[in-house]
Amino acid sequence: MAGSSLKSFIKDVRNSKTLAEERSIITKESAKIRTKLRDDHLPAEKKRKNIQKLLYLYILGEKTHFGQVESINLVASDDFADKRLGYLAAMLLLDESQDLLTLLTNVLNNDLNNHSNKYVVSLALTALGFLSSSELARDVYPDVEHLLSHSKDPFLLKKALQCMAKLIAKDVSLLDTFSPELITGILNNHSLCSHGVLLGVIKVLQSILQSFTSYQEFLVEDEDEDGNGNGTHAKENKVAESNQEFFIRILEPIIPVIPHLFMVLQNLNAKNFEPDFDVQGICDPFLQVELLHTLSLFFQLGDELESSEILQYLNKFSDVLTQIATNTDANKSTGQTILYETTRTIFSLNLDQPLRILGVNILAKFLSGRDNNIKYVALNTLLKVVPQEPKAVQRHKKFISRCLRDFDIFIRKRALELTFAILDEANIVELVDELLHFLERTTEDDKSLILFTVERLVDVFDMYPITNEKWQLQVFFQIMKLVGRHIASDKISDILIIINNAKNSTSKRDVLVDMMKYSLDEKLSLEIPEENVCWQLASIWCIGEYVDILLESQDAALINQRSLTDYLCRCNTRYNEDNRLINYTLTAALKLSAKIEDTKCLEDLRQLIVRHTRDPDLMLQTKSVQYELIFRQPKAVKRAILETMPNFEKPHKHEKSSSSKPVKPRNNQPKESNLLFDLLQNDNGSKTSGEKKQPSSIPQSDLLADLFKGTPSTDRTSSRSSADARGIGLLSQSASETVQLPTQSVKIHDSDSLQVFTHLLSCGNGSSQLEMYFKALQPIEEIQSFCAVPKTQKLTMGQLHPQNSLQTDDVCKQSLKITGTGKLKLRVKVNFNKNGNPVNQQFDYKFDGSL
Repeated sequence: MAGSSLKSFIKDVRNSKTLAEERSIITKESAKIRTKLRDDHLPAEKKRKNIQKLLYLYILGEKTHFGQVESINLVASDDFADKRLGYLAAMLLLDESQDLLTLLTNVLNNDLNNHSNKYVVSLALTALGFLSSSELARDVYPDVEHLLSHSKDPFLLKKALQCMAKLIAKDVSLLDTFSPELITGILNNHSLCSHGVLLGVIKVLQSILQSFTSYQEFLVEDEDEDGNGNGTHAKENKVAESNQEFFIRILEPIIPVIPHLFMVLQNLNAKNFEPDFDVQGICDPFLQVELLHTLSLFFQLGDELESSEILQYLNKFSDVLTQIATNTDANKSTGQTILYETTRTIFSLNLDQPLRILGVNILAKFLSGRDNNIKYVALNTLLKVVPQEPKAVQRHKKFISRCLRDFDIFIRKRALELTFAILDEANIVELVDELLHFLERTTEDDKSLILFTVERLVDVFDMYPITNEKWQLQVFFQIMKLVGRHIASDKISDILIIINNAKNSTSKRDVLVDMMKYSLDEKLSLEIPEENVCWQLASIWCIGEYVDILLESQDAALINQRSLTDYLCRCNTRYNEDNRLINYTLTAALKLSAKIEDTKCLEDLRQLIVRHTRDPDLMLQTKSVQYELIFRQPKAVKRAILETMPNFEKPHKHEKSSSSKPVKPRNNQPKESNLLFDLLQNDNGSKTSGEKKQPSSIPQSDLLADLFKGTPSTDRTSSRSSADARGIGLLSQSASETVQLPTQSVKIHDSDSLQVFTHLLSCGNGSSQLEMYFKALQPIEEIQSFCAVPKTQKLTMGQLHPQNSLQTDDVCKQSLKITGTGKLKLRVKVNFNKNGNPVNQQFDYKFDGSL
């Protein structure tokens, strides 16, 4: 095998009958390649053969680091075959973090400047764009710029432009030396501006436009290093100055390109047949998509900078988009690609309503097709555009509902999300019925979709007022019947709360009687599988709560004291290993005993409870002993204790729809000094290490767990009220205290609303204690502070004292304790409300001392 070719090596690997045999072949060949590459006298042909095998090993996921230097040696060779393979190996085996890249710099310089073969130059440009680090990009960028200035070969221009786009994206500081005249000069030279060159120009423009934020940060940091101040006003001035500099030096010279791009886009979209660029009857769809994306970036940046020079072309762009949406054939994949990018552009720029409706109609047409990829893309995009055009999307609910019946689970999931996103008071009945039909067709493999549907349906009925309570209860009756075995405990509790809070007693009675028929009738009960725990649990709970209503039903032969008692006894026997169901059964048995007269039934219920007084589960045993004591009480006492549940006050945790508000992606902040920026990402949800989340005051897993504590609800309410009153008194007393600013304090932040001071109490031996003081320059409310320290340190924060709302010149303080090692430094974020508007301020401060 030593002299075998790449083809035979691949054949040997594929013909391996066992994994061990395959591993043996690969290991042996890898060792042989390593040995051969160490031979300085190895002929060039055999060296190439071994590098080819090495690349195959790379594809298999094997270690190939021992061939990195040899790939650079091949690049340095004068032979084209060696160079071609060497560049390919370098791009695959190396990456931008490798120190070996420094060895490539000189080779790349030679190939870019001195080589007569344009294909070698193109290989060097491709490798440079693929591999370049920030340092290499800065070293070789002048060579690429020189090529663009002097080359007249469209092939090389195309490669050089693509490479320049990659280099600018890699290091935004190159924009300092970027010459916009290069781009405009190439576009104006029609003999050079082929489709490939035009695509390269567009890539450069995209890199420039997408680098705006990074370039802005680069300019601000550069000024910071020059020693300018760190105040909020100073930073805002720097940002404004950097925006102006970017616009004047880089953006303004390339704005005249926009009409030229319009013209190219319109010509491509016209019905002109060009065989060289035709794809399924569409002229160069790749270039059309890139043109649309580039123009979208232009106008997004123009809107951000409020540039009238760019926005003056927006109406013309709207006309071009309308023309493309009208003329492009949506029955072919190439046309669908262009239409999809057109729709994305319309909504990213939030253009006029007629265009937005046109975009929604295009996406709806995608839903009516057969291609699942197009369907998924359309559903995903519609989900994002619902906040902008909810009514237009709702008009296509027929196509969305059809996607709920698709075989592809991912299509069904997106269709579900979109259904809930467009659901409102006007269409709630229609869409909920569609969702029930969807649940009827689900299988065991759709558990995640079932859980999602039930959870969102519960939330929907919390959000919208329902006038027809009977329909609402019947919906949950169907849900429990169809998919009750998959419903989580907290959602079962939510369903029971909805049943309990129903105000129409007639509707409640009718639905409860129907439910009991399915539980008590022998034939109907066969439709409810034993593993449907939600159904059984709800039935047990309803028997305990609403036995009076159930016994008033006209079907006394089926629903009576005996049948209800027998059902509880059967559940106690059948589900004796499910402690949750047994808990509910015990409570229901006790409640039922207070409302029936049949002595035999009462004795059966008592035996059911007594049976668990010796239960191995301590909680069940304790509950049974307590229930037995209550069971012995006179009926009047039991009735007083075991009254029907009052209406529950359920906290509203969710907004109207998870997709009702567009979610903007957060930009990752730079990781300077390993600060814990993730602590500062969420104004409301994030907490520092010193804060703890308060437990919820309303239990959800077991609605009846604390029913029989022996304290009436009125007593609990009064005790809570008195405790609240005492708490208010303490707060008032605390608020009356004043905090004085120490004379040794140091100002670390200053703005027009707030000043922040710090006072270092102690620092050393791995621990530091300090106090932060917040002084209001005008009335502010709801102050929240978040702090981050390096990863080698741990922060503990106290509460703001005496209060978090300040009048002018008032001061509050906060204690901080930092433990660990390293330089003492803080990143602080302060949130507050001023005149009803939220304000966020963030700053860094480095102390002189170390831990």
